[in-house]
Amino acid sequence: MKKLLLLLCIAIQLPLVAQKKKEKDTSNLLVQPNRVEFELKKIQQDFTIINGGYDGLLVLEETYKKVDGKFNWNLTKLDTALQKQWERSLFIDINGRLIGYEYFGGKYYLLLTASQYRMQDLMVYEIDEEANVNEFEITTVFPIRMEYFEVIGETLILGGNVNGKPAIITYNVNEKKPKVLPGFYESRNQLMDIIIDDDEEMFTVVVREKLVSRQYTIRAKTFTSEGLMVQDLFITPGEKKNLIDGASTTFDNGIQLVAGAHSKRSTSYSKGLYLSKFVNGRQQFIKYHNFADLENFFGYLNDKREQRIKARIKRRKDLGKNSKFNYRLLIHEMRELDNGVNLMVAEAYYPRYSSANGFNSPYSYGYRGGTPTTFMGYKFTHAIVVAFNNNGEIVWDHSFKIKDVQTYSLDKLVAVGSYSDETILMYLDENEIRSKIVRENDVVEGKTYNPVKLNDDTEELRSKSSSDEDLDHWYEECFYASGVQSLSKPGSLGFKSSRKVFYINKIQYNSEGLVN
Repeated sequence: MKKLLLLLCIAIQLPLVAQKKKEKDTSNLLVQPNRVEFELKKIQQDFTIINGGYDGLLVLEETYKKVDGKFNWNLTKLDTALQKQWERSLFIDINGRLIGYEYFGGKYYLLLTASQYRMQDLMVYEIDEEANVNEFEITTVFPIRMEYFEVIGETLILGGNVNGKPAIITYNVNEKKPKVLPGFYESRNQLMDIIIDDDEEMFTVVVREKLVSRQYTIRAKTFTSEGLMVQDLFITPGEKKNLIDGASTTFDNGIQLVAGAHSKRSTSYSKGLYLSKFVNGRQQFIKYHNFADLENFFGYLNDKREQRIKARIKRRKDLGKNSKFNYRLLIHEMRELDNGVNLMVAEAYYPRYSSANGFNSPYSYGYRGGTPTTFMGYKFTHAIVVAFNNNGEIVWDHSFKIKDVQTYSLDKLVAVGSYSDETILMYLDENEIRSKIVRENDVVEGKTYNPVKLNDDTEELRSKSSSDEDLDHWYEECFYASGVQSLSKPGSLGFKSSRKVFYINKIQYNSEGLVN
């Protein structure tokens, strides 16, 4: 009887133990020293943060409050401690819609539509550190669907599509003349990125180009701020290779690297990575690396599954066979480190669809076998950071698991910063900062989960979900997180007070116990 009771007690306790969740690890190296809040009112408010690096942040608050027939927008300048330096109003025409923003040389720029019907007419607002605003109208001559807005010196760079073809337009604010850069307006080309070199005041335009052989390759053209081309890089991919996309380093003494994802066929699913080196415009080499060549590519999986895949890769390698894996990758910009290493960061994702019968479908929106499918967003699985040397060889690599994140726009989720010889990876999900810190082959700190810190310890979040969440690298070892939160606070007689805020939190890698 005693044995029976003992077994019964154990049987009752086992489910309780199984239900106990493992405590999430919090970071010992990340701190949140500063926070600023903007109270949300009943009127509609949209917030945009313009990153000025060491010069702080400019917060744009778009409202639909009308003053003399115009919308009253608010500007707030913050320093690196998130202290308010100044505030001012900006009165925007009711047809004005924000389509781009940028920071360069101590000035913040806003790009807006100027007319509801003429998309080639645009307004630019230039705001300096003393809150002075210079407003001027520009024209692109023809309507352009804007994808990129950059500023170098006195030149505005506008990139986008015209009738389905890529176009790059520069506009000198002194001469007040637009200039269309030649060589991009082709139906077989796709605009991939515009890379800015602030110090040299040059920019590189990266496009994907379809060849006569129906292969796809990458082309990178570098220009001065005046729009003069100084280099035209064309990657020769080799047989049975297609380059899906590419990111370029800046133009440095005639040396430029281009890296990205490659595939055997013209598909969005890649089989691995490539890196090509150019010296004075001439291609020195292009080297390909399959995902199976990376040491930690599958590190986002649980240990057993990762070991099974690695064992399968080794078995096939011993037999002289390659292991093939297919992934969709969202490529970030290239990062050049002081030790001669170049970092490529990418995020793996896949689109999700649901069909009318309730089953998930990998096919595009429309019909498959007579069954309509609906796009359900992009599901992210993990990010990778790969370090290449100047010979195109992989020095080290790491993966960073992205869990339970699904978006409807294909935007970069993971922010990356490099400080000393450490690389910090970080993203924000449901008021939780998820991070990983690596140093070459070593993991300084594995994946951690830090809640977004509140100003008042007596307040609490009314729900974990948050709208308009964003996290970005700021300067050196510092990042900032932002979003909308609903907060509540216990009051007298059991009542709770509640409020809604747009917040910005500074996040700092605190390896030496310093706070800037």
